[in-house]
Order: sequence, then C-alpha cells, then structure tokens
Amino acid sequence: MAGGAVTEKQYFKQLESLYDVIIDYQQKNNSPKQLAKLAVKLKREDKRDTSTDCYERIWVVVDVDDFHDHGEAARICNDNGIELIISNPCFEVWLLDYVKACPSSYTLTPDVESAAAEAKVNKYINTEHIDKEHLDAAIRNAARHNTTENRQERNRLAPNHEQEYAPWTDMPKVIETLKSNKQS
Repeated sequence: MAGGAVTEKQYFKQLESLYDVIIDYQQKNNSPKQLAKLAVKLKREDKRDTSTDCYERIWVVVDVDDFHDHGEAARICNDNGIELIISNPCFEVWLLDYVKACPSSYTLTPDVESAAAEAKVNKYINTEHIDKEHLDAAIRNAARHNTTENRQERNRLAPNHEQEYAPWTDMPKVIETLKSNKQS
C-alpha cells in the first residue's frame, strides 16, 4: 500500500524481477493514517480468503512531504503487524542513494527531486541503476544518513507537526526482507 502513483510503482515492479517475487502494489492518494487503515483492512480480508495464498508481508510506503499523520499511521501499523516504510522528505531519497548518499542538507522535497533528476534516478526510473550491484551501494549510502540521531527524529514524527530533519528512508528494511526471503 503506497501513495506514489508513478515512481514507487515502477520501483517495486523492478524489485519483482530482481527478486523473482510477486509484489501486489496498491496505490491510493491517501494520508499515511488512511493507508495504514486500508492495509489493516487488506490484511484482515486476506486472512479470511482461504482460496488464495496470504500476503507474506504488508508494507505501507509513505513520504513525509505531503502529510503529517505518520505517528498515528505508525501506531496503527505496529498494532497490526504491518511495517510502515517512511522516506523523508520523499521516496527519491532512496533513489538518490543508488548513485550517491543523499546529502544531509536535503530536507525539502524540491532539493531531493532536483538532485535525483540530475543523477537520472527521478520520477521515471532508470532501471539500469536498479540492480543488485547498485542496491548494495544504496543500502550503504542510506546508512550514512539513517543515523541513530536521525532515527530518533524519525520516531518523533507527530501528527500535524511538520518535521524538517535530515534525509531518511526505511527502504533498506524492504530490501533486507526480500534478500532474506530469497536465501531461504
């Protein structure tokens, strides 16, 4: 479940082929809290439907740039065994990490989007960058800005409170899950 109609959808489609998995990407133009509630509903419906395989994992993938109800979304996800994957200020932080660490001064969406466009990893994904070699670099680059201090700021996301902290992305969690599932 995600808010992104273009970039995130293309990215997850590329992950399907990299990891030989099926990702049922569902996009809604909703707030993180609304997406979390939809994910809970999806999870409940999935458990009731015995005619198909259940989802192995459900992620709610959101940006910080447009909404400020992440605290409520985190509570809903935590209470229901769903992972909230946040990128601050936007998903392009993760895409930029494929080619270089997103600079810590990029706290606003236009800064990150501009840098991603220069690196040719913006809105319409250049799939030649989205491979396993670049993926390892992205994880290393994300670790440079996903510091303990930034984690504390990320965890303080409060409803209706604008956050301007250094770039952050939880996307390495998604990749680590896909990698570990591939190995088992």
